[in-house]
Amino acid sequence: MNDMTAETPLVSPLLDSREVSAYLKVSEATLSRWRTDKKGPPFLRMGGITRYRLDDVQTWLASLTSDEHS
Repeated sequence: MNDMTAETPLVSPLLDSREVSAYLKVSEATLSRWRTDKKGPPFLRMGGITRYRLDDVQTWLASLTSDEHS
């Protein structure tokens, strides 16, 4: 019996813009503007197609957390 799970690295799932905008509860236009302004979560371009790693989106989101209480 060959256990491939021990040899295969786990890779974060890739999400499209629609899925990420729904996850973040922002419009796709906002997500697009963030890409242009280099403000949003890291993304990949694959032949003109934009994809996001779920881990990157979650890390970016966590980086926005503030301990300040206004």
